[in-house]
Amino acid sequence: MRKTVGRDTMLFIIYLLLSSAAEGIADNLKDASNRADYIIIAPTAYLPIVNRLAQFRREKDGFVTKVVNIDTIMAQFGVGVSPDTAIKNSIQYAVNNWSAPKPQYFVLAGNVNVIPSHPEQETLATDYDSDVDTLLMIDQWFVNVFNSNGTMWVDACIGRLPAWDSTSLEIMVQKIIAYESESPGPWCRRAISLADFDQTGGTDFESDRNIVRKYADTLWTDTISVDVRNGSSSHLQPGQFIDLWSQGAALVTYSGHASAVTLSASRYFTVQSIDSLDNGNRLPICLLGGCDLTYDSPDGNSIPTMLMAHEGGGAVAVISSEGLTDEYTPIFFYVSIFQSLMANPDETLGQAYESAMPEWWWQLYQRQTLLGDPALHVKRLATSSSTVAQKREKRTFVLGQNYPNPFNPTTAIRYRLSVASDVSLGVYDVLGRKVRTLVDGRQAQGEHLVMFDAANLPSGVYFYSLRAGGLTETRKLVVVK
Repeated sequence: MRKTVGRDTMLFIIYLLLSSAAEGIADNLKDASNRADYIIIAPTAYLPIVNRLAQFRREKDGFVTKVVNIDTIMAQFGVGVSPDTAIKNSIQYAVNNWSAPKPQYFVLAGNVNVIPSHPEQETLATDYDSDVDTLLMIDQWFVNVFNSNGTMWVDACIGRLPAWDSTSLEIMVQKIIAYESESPGPWCRRAISLADFDQTGGTDFESDRNIVRKYADTLWTDTISVDVRNGSSSHLQPGQFIDLWSQGAALVTYSGHASAVTLSASRYFTVQSIDSLDNGNRLPICLLGGCDLTYDSPDGNSIPTMLMAHEGGGAVAVISSEGLTDEYTPIFFYVSIFQSLMANPDETLGQAYESAMPEWWWQLYQRQTLLGDPALHVKRLATSSSTVAQKREKRTFVLGQNYPNPFNPTTAIRYRLSVASDVSLGVYDVLGRKVRTLVDGRQAQGEHLVMFDAANLPSGVYFYSLRAGGLTETRKLVVVK
């Protein structure tokens, strides 16, 4: 007896055949005549959903788009290699061998249950906290290339829509299209910067948040500081913070302790808090500093994923950490993103992310993930050219927090110069007396590292101060013997 094909199955097959011609589904990935600005990698079940995103990018941005079935990648590049290597080989082949326009953007449509990531062993967990994930999932690995001397360049922008099922992916795609279609409103001026409290009694997280706010203010003029610490004048109750977010914001940042399911040891904002967000299409980009804000939790229950999968609000994109992070490193990575967006107003989120990555890859190659569409254009209201020029002129350097801190006897001080400058870097005691000159002279644009050896100094609090381009910034360090 001949088996007949059901009506729904037949319609789906017809849809795939039609959409293959209309939307640009790539079948032979090793055909050098292929061309695309924008590539979405997805499993078969997600193709009807991601085709709408590909069509939107083609109509809105004029991209040549391709949708690639993950099964096709495994069949053509997966023989004898791991799934992550197969994906990387296919991406590198497209970038290096396809015809112009060559791919600029890659979107991984689905979480690790359908689109594998690149796993690497966590090297810091056993030293600090055995409860964090011991395996990192690194999407950035797919597009990073290292020279023999260890320097890195980035071939293309990559982002992931971390959906565990088609329902979540549908919501993420709808939010991207709604966000990109929404005209900028007053909420596009707003940036919300949340700082955790320091359980040791210090205010390091608030200091880091203030650095973020200073640079965010060059792009979003209505910046609002919020502190978890009860005694702060910027403190809001958790419900008030959720209400503020629900009013709409272009940016939400966080500096402090975190896990996959909570911001702050006080559980100030949790996965459950996301259910109360009601910001509609007034969706922020979230830059979440803190440890182990992973997107690949086995049960799908993580803050980054749920912010993007929440219907009726949440976030349109999230940059967050895998594994442990040094306190200050994400802060200055985010500052680099702001600087890139300011210098290039038409730049996409993915381009800003990738331009910042090579400067900080020594800390972030295994630590940060872009969740969202890398072709996203970050919302902000226009800033006058004169104001931009004034703010750009002032931004001469970024000074990082020394690490480790406290320390004995050596610590590293990192800073980045936006232009070549005359630099003075000194260490002072609590009475303001200089105890060491570390740098005094002309230095080139770029990242710099200075080691400070305090072997001959007594225990105590000291300050290091950097002066460049007529500006000075000071931070605290602690010697413990």
